[in-house]
Amino acid sequence: MLSLMSPIENEAVQTLIAVFEAVKNKDHAKLLDLHSSRGYTLFNDAPPYQLLEGEMGLRLKLSLMNQVQDISYQIRDLHLNVYGDVAYAAYELEMSGILVYQYRFEGQRWIRKARCTTLMVREDGSWKIVHEHFSHMGI
Repeated sequence: MLSLMSPIENEAVQTLIAVFEAVKNKDHAKLLDLHSSRGYTLFNDAPPYQLLEGEMGLRLKLSLMNQVQDISYQIRDLHLNVYGDVAYAAYELEMSGILVYQYRFEGQRWIRKARCTTLMVREDGSWKIVHEHFSHMGI
């Protein structure tokens, strides 16, 4: 699919990939930079099961970076549409790593499979994430 995309569609896909690379590499600054400064919302497949807005949604994403080590991910069946300065991506995500219990000095294998929708807008010439929705698929 990537070879058939326009340059602007490819930029949107690269933004999506950059978000997961920032999580994998534990790059807090990059992760924050890839989200809209005008607002961000998140429906997650982990508690709390409610719409999280702004800093609360970003905090949940940052906590993943702190609690899971050796993160890997795969994006499958990506469908992307661009409408002017708005783009949405629908895809399946599989992430895995080691969930570390810091107070007990132990960890366990962590796997997340989800159906995902990501909404992006163009701000100052680059794509920024404004909304994400993750729906648990089981393992």
